[in-house]
Amino acid sequence: MKKKVLTLKLAVSVLSALSIFACAKKGEKESTAAHSTETAKESSIASFTDTEKENSEANSMDTEKKSKVPDSKKSENEKENAERKGTEPLVGAYNTTLSSFALKDNPEAQEAFQAAFPKDYNGTRYEPIALLGSQVVSGMNYVYLCKSSWTDYQENISFVLLQIYQDLSGKSEVKGSALLFPTEESREDGEDYRYNTGSYQLKDNTEIENEVSPLLTAATTQYTPIAYIGKHTQEGKPEEDVLFSVKDAKGKEAKRSYVLLYIGKEADGKAKIVKTEDVAFPEF
Repeated sequence: MKKKVLTLKLAVSVLSALSIFACAKKGEKESTAAHSTETAKESSIASFTDTEKENSEANSMDTEKKSKVPDSKKSENEKENAERKGTEPLVGAYNTTLSSFALKDNPEAQEAFQAAFPKDYNGTRYEPIALLGSQVVSGMNYVYLCKSSWTDYQENISFVLLQIYQDLSGKSEVKGSALLFPTEESREDGEDYRYNTGSYQLKDNTEIENEVSPLLTAATTQYTPIAYIGKHTQEGKPEEDVLFSVKDAKGKEAKRSYVLLYIGKEADGKAKIVKTEDVAFPEF
């Protein structure tokens, strides 16, 4: 009987051991499966993350590439607009680069001048000598070199800058005028100015023309006389002739300007430029 009990206990022990072994194997399998599942999950997540990252980078590159294209086109458009604007008149700036100063060669400026003077202006008669510049505004401003005189006293002569404004409908009006000399720079005690009451054209003043022509031909700066406007005298100094002239500086970016040329004489009698005074368009 005792032997049977031992045999039974042994059998139970064997069964218990087998049961424990089976449980251990099951736990190991479950642990391995869980680990495998987690690894697969992590691998899947990592794979998805890498793919998403690659897609994101690709999209970013595409976006950057697309964003650069409009900038390039925009840059080209800006360049094209800048080049086009360079050929257009600037609002607010006077255009003095004229192919001709004669009013007959500038019909719009001539029409504006004539429309402003259906009759004599405030008892003053203006004779246009040259168109000096035009300014784009809401309409157009024109500046002229003029010889002026009183309608009832022709000997009272002066030379002026005259501004005329013409609106978009074609109506013209005088905005103002300014005497050419005496200027602020040359107001000194003992000075005197006498306007030329005869012809202002250099060809009609042959003595002055013969003296000035070789002088200006040899000058380093290009001067083109438009009008002989008078004489300047100063106590103790020789008399000087005064010419209203165009000054054309050299160089691609050089701009045209206007000056008064004071022409005197050397000791040997040859003409010389005593001084120049810049002529600026005033605020009329």
